[in-house]
Amino acid sequence: MKSVLLILFVWLVLPSAAQADLPMVRFEVESESGMKVAQSCAEIWEIDGPRILSELVPSGAPLDTITCLVLNTDSFQRNFAGRLPDWGVGVAVSGGRLIALDYVRLPAVGRGVREVFLHEMVHAILFQVAGSTWLPTWFHEGCAMHYSGEWRFYDTVSLVLDGQVPSLDRLQGQFPAPVGMADRAYRTSLLAVGRLRDQYGETVVGDLLWATRETGAFSIAFKEVTATGLGDFTDDFASAMNLRLGWAIMLTRWPTLFVLMALVFAVGAGRKMINTRRRLAAMEDEEGEFPL
Repeated sequence: MKSVLLILFVWLVLPSAAQADLPMVRFEVESESGMKVAQSCAEIWEIDGPRILSELVPSGAPLDTITCLVLNTDSFQRNFAGRLPDWGVGVAVSGGRLIALDYVRLPAVGRGVREVFLHEMVHAILFQVAGSTWLPTWFHEGCAMHYSGEWRFYDTVSLVLDGQVPSLDRLQGQFPAPVGMADRAYRTSLLAVGRLRDQYGETVVGDLLWATRETGAFSIAFKEVTATGLGDFTDDFASAMNLRLGWAIMLTRWPTLFVLMALVFAVGAGRKMINTRRRLAAMEDEEGEFPL
């Protein structure tokens, strides 16, 4: 890696309501351009960090320093090539003490500095709070997308148009590398975490993380925190998505659209014919009231 030109140290104080030790974020950059990105990340973390940590980090959970490498594409590829898909511009290393950003390619993948930085910071925090205990990939990625603010209305619409919602059972390990399949997996994970929070409250993710650390198994922690089996939640999510998206998926298919359009036109024509007949009948009645 090239020599570091600048190191930024950022200390933040977590609101007393959360009562957790906020990790120091240490930025390392290689260039003046990277320095500007690091400064932006520091400002972003100062604003959004307390909010994220208040939901993810239970009281008393230990947090360590997180180093953020702000790299150009050559350095990023030199360090992480082969470990990420071609479209990857950010990474959080297992253990949660190191993240890296390829700030040069961010515009090319349509994601901003804020989204990518917070996405990887959430991953790092999940790693640290859960300790060495495994977490399903859908949970990891869904949390990273939710808390980094990456949700868009398009996330749901794209799944509707695609017509396929992968089962969470298939999203427990590494996501597929092809962009289309990976995109579908990310969006499904986001919806799953959203449903989890809707059903069990805003603190459920932090409770799950800590229980996972304590019990040593995500499935056991899930049952303990939610009083619902992980398999039951997976099945319930699949049913909810089929019900929620099923009609929308049907409505976006051309044969269905053609039939619906025909029905709309038929109803419209029928109403117009009825109104016309009523007007004609009214005119006849009016004519009958006046003698010649």
